[in-house]
Amino acid sequence: MANRIIAALGIGLLGCLLIWVATPYNNFFLNNSYLADTYFPVAAVIFMLLLVLGVNPILSSVNREWVLDRRQLALIFVMLLAATVVASSGLLRMLPWSLARTTVDINRSAPLAQAFARTGVPPVLFPDAIGYDVATPASEQFLDELAPGASIPWRNWLRLLPVWGVFLLSCWLVMIGVGLVLFPEWRENERLPFPLLEVYRSLLPEATSARVLPAVFRERLFWVGAGVVMFLYALNGLNYHTHGRFPGFPLGWNLSEVFTEVPWRYLPATIKSVNHIYFFLVGMAFFMPNRVGFSIWSVTIAYGLYEMFAVAYLPTHYRGAVHDHRNGAMIAVALAVLYLSRNHWRTVGRVMCARAATDGDRLLKLSGWMLATGAAGMFLWLVWAGVSSLLAVALVGIGFLVSLLVARIVAETGLPFIRIVGLEPAYLMALLPARWLSGAAIYLAGVINLIFNLGSRVSATVMVSHAVGVDEKATARQQLWIGYLMLALLVIGLVVCGMVHLHMGYTRAYALDGGNQPLNPWGAAQLAAAQNNLLRWASNSWPWPSHRLGNLGFGLVLAGALQFACMISPRWPIHPIGLLLVGSWYGQMAWASVLIGWGIKVLLVNFGGAAAFRRARPLFLGIIMGEVFSVIIWTLVPVGLLWLGHDPADVGHIAILPQ
Repeated sequence: MANRIIAALGIGLLGCLLIWVATPYNNFFLNNSYLADTYFPVAAVIFMLLLVLGVNPILSSVNREWVLDRRQLALIFVMLLAATVVASSGLLRMLPWSLARTTVDINRSAPLAQAFARTGVPPVLFPDAIGYDVATPASEQFLDELAPGASIPWRNWLRLLPVWGVFLLSCWLVMIGVGLVLFPEWRENERLPFPLLEVYRSLLPEATSARVLPAVFRERLFWVGAGVVMFLYALNGLNYHTHGRFPGFPLGWNLSEVFTEVPWRYLPATIKSVNHIYFFLVGMAFFMPNRVGFSIWSVTIAYGLYEMFAVAYLPTHYRGAVHDHRNGAMIAVALAVLYLSRNHWRTVGRVMCARAATDGDRLLKLSGWMLATGAAGMFLWLVWAGVSSLLAVALVGIGFLVSLLVARIVAETGLPFIRIVGLEPAYLMALLPARWLSGAAIYLAGVINLIFNLGSRVSATVMVSHAVGVDEKATARQQLWIGYLMLALLVIGLVVCGMVHLHMGYTRAYALDGGNQPLNPWGAAQLAAAQNNLLRWASNSWPWPSHRLGNLGFGLVLAGALQFACMISPRWPIHPIGLLLVGSWYGQMAWASVLIGWGIKVLLVNFGGAAAFRRARPLFLGIIMGEVFSVIIWTLVPVGLLWLGHDPADVGHIAILPQ
């Protein structure tokens, strides 16, 4: 058994290294489809498919004892999930690039340099000395390219590693602690569906079967669903790469010309025009609870109608109201989630202060201490960096709530493309008078937003809360070790993948196709809002938009009422989760696909009953995997064309998953 675990750890580490090296160059230098930016990461799936469909059948023909079993494959998959957290949108797509941009901006802007001088933020947080007209070669060349004859300034970044490493380790302890504490509560007591676990487990062979291939890959309906999706994307891929000489197949609609009269012309464009149907979401809707899927699309349409009538007939309509409603809803849902798990949290507090009697108690005890240690580390680091004690507590609390919310959303919906677009520290700070704030708090609120809010696109909390469920027979002791393993991989990934990002930034000035100049403009701009807020605060123009409070309260009350209705009536049709997505890019991107999947599921159940629902499971898994197979194929096609010598500016790629 020990040898099999060591073998799995070695194979998993190899997969992690491949993800850490390949992801930055694929995403930014090749400007290709993103590999590690969802909760069903393509890079991890590619590696798993190589093992399940390639390596295992070969090993089976040589010696069946060498075949990787279900538990080994589950452990490998857990490691791959952990590797994707830091590789791109979970952290490194933003952090080093934004720190370099801040350093350069301070060098070029006297007002910003003066504002920073007042903050007391330690200069050791940046790769160069900060100040107006101060040379910043390490930052400038990272964002642009190394000067001729210059070498990569590794020392400038290595000295940041201990300082930022302590803070990131504290943040990860909070995220992993939340995931480990809440998984048993949500899975066993509240019975949340965790739809993504269905897809994860479909990649693994049965523990009791002598067959090498997973059961779903032997189902005819699986290949029907996958084949249809792959065929549609093949049409679009050939159409794109032959410049229209091959017929394509539209995967969206545009009804703008239909809605031309008042008030219909004011219906939001994201409802009149859907650019892409995502088959992954169509398939995931099959595994969502009915009212969750219904709420995602119906609330989006309801708010679209609200926006339409408000713009048409209310001249004073405030267009930011939806964002305020969403923030209020997030506060209400977070409080409701904590209330529902109140007994579990009391148990965690009790076992933290006592001797663990069982492995389950030990899991809760050590997970609770991970969470508490991480929160204390974050607090002390923020205070050291110049934030007042009260605001430091608030920022730690925001990070905790964001981690809680994104894990809850994914556990309820299985949405692989999601981010918490709300509860931004700067948004909440804008509700406070300027005299309550400090420059350090305003800037470091942007850092918290980057790590937790923006990073919730690939959150460690979600990954660990699903990783411990990949192997349904994992014991509490094994789940705890999964948490330790993920924490270790996050630290290793920070160093290894961070070096890859740095090497790429210094040696590549722009994407191979010339599309992005500089290489990662979006990632480099993610602290710009914090800098602008700092300038406004320093110039005594800090806003206090009192009209937001009413909108915030409306969202809080509405979501609270919906949550209460869900708690007292299983048949209540509307879940507050729709409010958490409404008006966000992720909700706008998902609603139509979820509507289609939900509609097919309802028809199946109503006309075919439970038997039809069970029989259709492989079909919907095939629809999901068909889109993943298509991503793999049409990510490799541009690489092959480049290898054959085609012009990079002419190759491009078809969009299958959101970037």
